[in-house]
Amino acid sequence: MADKESKTEEATPKRLKDAKKKGQVARSSELAPAVSLIVFAMTASFLAMSLFRNSILFVQSSLREDFGREITTSNISTFLPNLIDLLILILPYLIIGLVVGVAVNIVQTGLLFTTKPLKPDFNRINPISGFKNIFSKKAVFSLAKNVVKLILVIFLAYNYLSNAFKKILNAGSIGTEKLFPFIMQFVVDLVINIGIIMLGIAIVDYIFQKRDYKKNLKMTMQEIKDEYKEMEGNPQIKQARSQKQRQIALSRMMSAIEKSNVVITNPTHIAVAIKYDEEEDNAPVVVAKGVDFLAQKIKEKARENKIPIIENKELARAIYKDAEVGDYIPVELYKLVAEVLAYVYDLEKKKKGRI
Repeated sequence: MADKESKTEEATPKRLKDAKKKGQVARSSELAPAVSLIVFAMTASFLAMSLFRNSILFVQSSLREDFGREITTSNISTFLPNLIDLLILILPYLIIGLVVGVAVNIVQTGLLFTTKPLKPDFNRINPISGFKNIFSKKAVFSLAKNVVKLILVIFLAYNYLSNAFKKILNAGSIGTEKLFPFIMQFVVDLVINIGIIMLGIAIVDYIFQKRDYKKNLKMTMQEIKDEYKEMEGNPQIKQARSQKQRQIALSRMMSAIEKSNVVITNPTHIAVAIKYDEEEDNAPVVVAKGVDFLAQKIKEKARENKIPIIENKELARAIYKDAEVGDYIPVELYKLVAEVLAYVYDLEKKKKGRI
């Protein structure tokens, strides 16, 4: 009891994700039938005449056949047209039911594919747990919901039939052609009204299920700490985090090359990018360095941004060995780097002079 009361923290993204993998999601089983009922009724209203014609064709073809005879392998093909007519009759509604059911569940839970709920769980058939579930808050709410739904549907149906009683009695005098549209409209109106009531109950049920779901997944502070420790100690997570950090650092380093003054190379195995701004920097700064493949990438980036590439094996090796990215050039290398920078500045002046 104390443990339950201490669960005051909202579930972490990991806990929610793990619960979803197990098939534990907030959903109302009432929502799909309610929406399907309304959509069925509206569809029937639009397709009333088509349904009427197909029904007549089905009845006519059925009456031509002797359904009392025995079905054998030799005469089964004679029943095929009737089966096709029946399929044509119900196929639109089967498709609509399937699409609506899937769509409503996706809206509630998102895309969810899991086989965990299908695995046998002996706790479900535990008589003690089952007895407790009978008197749980969820079971009481479910019972109340079903009772209210039954009362409302019976009341609506009775009220609707009472108001339409005279019309129903006089239906025989309106003629055969108008009888079917009359019945269809009467049924559609009744079903839509029942569907709206069921939809209202379903929305209330979904809100309850959502709150109950969040409440059941709440965590204690200790559980959150344990989860964090577990994630920190997970080698895969560590590796993924390190890889992401390397990618970010590499991206920043490659971007920094654009501001460099010169790239000093080995020439093939090492490349070091140097930046020096008299107003910002106390000394030349290493903005990028790399060997082999990365060295080639640094040189490619330099060429793209028209940054001079100078070959100096000893200097490139020394800078690569003694300075990290973001560090100033070691004092003992000031003179050599100054000579390279002076050479680069001289090249830039000559280029400007030509222009």
